[in-house]
Amino acid sequence: MFTRKDYSTSLFIILALSILTLYCSSAPNVIKKNKSESVVGTVGPEIIDFNDLMQGFMSGGVNQDPTAEELKDFLPIYLNYRAKLLAAREAGYFENKTILDEYAMYAKQAAYAYWLDREIKPTIFEQFKSRYNEELKSSHVLISLLPLAPPADTLVVYNRIMEARELFLSGEKTMAELNEEYSSTRNGQLMGGDLPWFSVDVTVGAFEDALYALDEGELSMPVRTQFGYHLIHLEERRERTPDRNISHIFISRRGDIEKMDNLYEQLEQGTPWMNLVVEFSEDRASVSNEGNIGWVSYSSRYDQVFIDSVMNLDPSLPYSRPIESTYGIHIFRVDSVQTFKNEAIKDEFLTQELDKSSNFERSNEFVLNWLSEQYNLRVNTELIIDLTNSFTLADSLPVTQLLHVADGFNSDTLFTFQGGITTVADFYDYLMENHSNKTLNQVQSSWFSDYQEYFLDSELASFTLNVFPEFSEQTDSYHRGLVVYQINEDSVWSSVTVDSTLLMDRYLDNNIDYRFETRYYYHLVSARYDSTLKKAEEFIVKGGHPDSLRANDFPVAVMSDSTGIFQGEPFTRLAEMEVGNISEYFTYNNRKAFFVLNDLLPARKMTFDEAFNRLLSDYQPVREENWLQRLRNKYQIQAYPEVINDNFVTLDSN
Repeated sequence: MFTRKDYSTSLFIILALSILTLYCSSAPNVIKKNKSESVVGTVGPEIIDFNDLMQGFMSGGVNQDPTAEELKDFLPIYLNYRAKLLAAREAGYFENKTILDEYAMYAKQAAYAYWLDREIKPTIFEQFKSRYNEELKSSHVLISLLPLAPPADTLVVYNRIMEARELFLSGEKTMAELNEEYSSTRNGQLMGGDLPWFSVDVTVGAFEDALYALDEGELSMPVRTQFGYHLIHLEERRERTPDRNISHIFISRRGDIEKMDNLYEQLEQGTPWMNLVVEFSEDRASVSNEGNIGWVSYSSRYDQVFIDSVMNLDPSLPYSRPIESTYGIHIFRVDSVQTFKNEAIKDEFLTQELDKSSNFERSNEFVLNWLSEQYNLRVNTELIIDLTNSFTLADSLPVTQLLHVADGFNSDTLFTFQGGITTVADFYDYLMENHSNKTLNQVQSSWFSDYQEYFLDSELASFTLNVFPEFSEQTDSYHRGLVVYQINEDSVWSSVTVDSTLLMDRYLDNNIDYRFETRYYYHLVSARYDSTLKKAEEFIVKGGHPDSLRANDFPVAVMSDSTGIFQGEPFTRLAEMEVGNISEYFTYNNRKAFFVLNDLLPARKMTFDEAFNRLLSDYQPVREENWLQRLRNKYQIQAYPEVINDNFVTLDSN
């Protein structure tokens, strides 16, 4: 039976032969002759030519061209692998449901990564880079709306924001007036209004996308974010002001300008900057770094007055005069202005910035949303409204009665995506499978968006194969790796298929390998806190037995052993102890611990059960070789290593 587990070294080797991207051409220093002269081996009816061997070798992730000798060494390994594949196909492993389920799950997750790294990130990077080079000044009106607000409330807010838009376009109201009249308030403050200059990755994605799509002076259509509906007015664009690395001397008390004037005069008279920072600056977090607070730009999270003060400094001056901000009074020093030696260095920097961006996620939802926009997911909005109205009338009914509520919609199309279609009947099936124990009002707030994600997720693998046929090389190679791993597991590694009499014979014939040498009978006591461990130690020193610690309500873990099955640190410490002693404290599994050495036990032979796993491990190479020999006999494997020399001609010799 195939089970999911951590991949062992054997699986790594097997998958390495069929991993991800196949080597599609001869290596640069190899010239392959015509096919009739390039057969390096046969496995049953299959002919393995030189190019097959090269593909197998290079698919293991090797970064250099192989030598002829390396290919010769690899040839028997590759022929054995091809024999395992053939045996697996004949035994039906390629149709095994558990393997197919594992393969399907991998293909789906691989498709997410494929889109993200191959298409989405490069596309977004170019957009990110373009936006990074600009700064925008804007204002907005915001009417708040909860993300999961019911359709009726959403419609009311949308109509109201459209009303404000018409008033601006007709010239009846300014953005400031619309903000006063239409924007929601939070903590007594209007949520809309003028926005400072900023660049990419300062605001939420939907807002940023809408803003950068505008021309100067243009007003957006309503924009929905997690905060509600916005109207955005782009007032001005300009080239990005380079970031500045800033240090300061800071006093938080507003109005103490005379003191800062005095510090400025001391700087003018030659007092070292660091002396004044250490003695007078109240920004203690920056004192040890000469007052440095890092990079400041129009994308920073500082107060706008502070940012304007910094960005308007003359970087050619050694320091500024005292400047007041909302935080206090500063003397600034521009330590450096951001520049890039070349475009490649800038791209590297921007790639790192993109990876940190809150608007670029490596989540499945992010990928699906991107695909929905780029590849035109069609949503039958009118149908969703009709269904929602029908459900609202009976929202206390269980989901199991849904069919009776909206009868007549079953065959209607809900979503379409690149040829894939899902109907209301499919939606019903999804609800029955995932929410059958709920009432309509418990799930209807998000069920259409959840089902949309479910639908796109189910279409992703096949869609990826349609757009990128080469993706099949990656998924097929993983499928091959799974079946070879499983036939290896069943034929060699599974203890269920071992003839225990063979292991027993090996056990009886060997009196050396399967025995315990000097053994330590010990207790290992561990606790979360040193104080607890100390109390446990005192209990044992006074004559208490380690096995009684738990019974006496000590919050400790106690383990005892006398077989020596645990090896390495900290168990090597036992050899340095005397019977009856307690060891020094040490860390074990992130807890403080000590040993109590109870006794030294004489060497003895393991029982068969104790030796079983070691016997099984020792016997595996024999079993594998026997199995491979059966495959070689069955498929009459033939190897022609001399052909490698004939095909391995260096360019230099030509």
